[in-house]
Amino acid sequence: MLRKILTVSALVLLFSACEKQNKDQVKEVDKNGSVEMKVHITHLNSESDVMRTEKIFWVKGQQVKSVVNLDTVPALGNIQEVAENSAGEDTTVSIKKNYQIFITVK
Repeated sequence: MLRKILTVSALVLLFSACEKQNKDQVKEVDKNGSVEMKVHITHLNSESDVMRTEKIFWVKGQQVKSVVNLDTVPALGNIQEVAENSAGEDTTVSIKKNYQIFITVK
């Protein structure tokens, strides 16, 4: 019995130590000297999406430059999802698939 309690306690301790911490996420941009980057993708039509990339340059608390790029990228198509309608019934709907966005900083 004691062995089971120790095993369960060790597992709980192990899982609590493995919680994902988002140390790289910031709540506010440091405007003393930084580049703020915003990426947004909107669906244009069944074949194309538009990716909007905005770069804002901050120096000594002032926005000194803003650059916006628009790129047309291929749409990823549709996926089938189960959704609840207004009557509370589950139904299958077709929705546009979204891109995942990964940013690598060197």
